[in-house]
Amino acid sequence: MLLSYYRCDWRHQESEDPVVIFYEVDAHGDVPRMIDIFSSGRRDCVSTADFVGRENEMPGINSLVEGDFRETAKELLNGNLNDDGITLVVSDHATFEFEWLAGK
Repeated sequence: MLLSYYRCDWRHQESEDPVVIFYEVDAHGDVPRMIDIFSSGRRDCVSTADFVGRENEMPGINSLVEGDFRETAKELLNGNLNDDGITLVVSDHATFEFEWLAGK
């Protein structure tokens, strides 16, 4: 399976929202795994496998996000900061796995 990885940085006032989000994206634009990192350093690692038997609780079919991730994110992939303080860049498998294991 062909997978790609992305890092989203979200600049915002302190809140309960993550400041960094890592996405694992498959060839169909689905997100099978995702990591939320909070300003406190806490990590929430989520996988579609966590929803076995509860698939109707996921935002997308076989995905942790609604719709095609690449289509939704294509304007951010240029590294531009959007009005919500969000940037998105391509990452790599090794970085994703390091962050995933740090959160487990």
